[in-house]
Amino acid sequence: MPKRAPTPPPANDTRFFTVVNPYPEQPYMALEDSKTFARWIACIIGQENLLAFYHKPKSPNVVIVETPKIGPDFGRLMGEHRWRDILRRPTAHEMPEASSIFPCTLTTTRMMEKTGMWFLNSNKRLC
Repeated sequence: MPKRAPTPPPANDTRFFTVVNPYPEQPYMALEDSKTFARWIACIIGQENLLAFYHKPKSPNVVIVETPKIGPDFGRLMGEHRWRDILRRPTAHEMPEASSIFPCTLTTTRMMEKTGMWFLNSNKRLC
């Protein structure tokens, strides 16, 4: 019996970013929150550059964002984003909150799946 052909390596055309303490909190719980989260990220990097986002149930305060490798200045995306600067009328609870975004150590969709990340949404359904 012939051996199975080896699996081809994944395309290396995307980047992943980790969002800690995303706005809104736990955007994977409701569709409207997912839309709000996607619009916030798309506002920073452009709708065409937001491919998808992932979430791991055991890490409730972390979302992984998938973007193309070549795109806008991702320096605008990385760093701390204070909610009081983003929101029009932040509540007293939202005033001290901030989201932090930095490059993810996982580099492929397959690595995401292996660690238990769940694919949430793509930009075509949200923006």
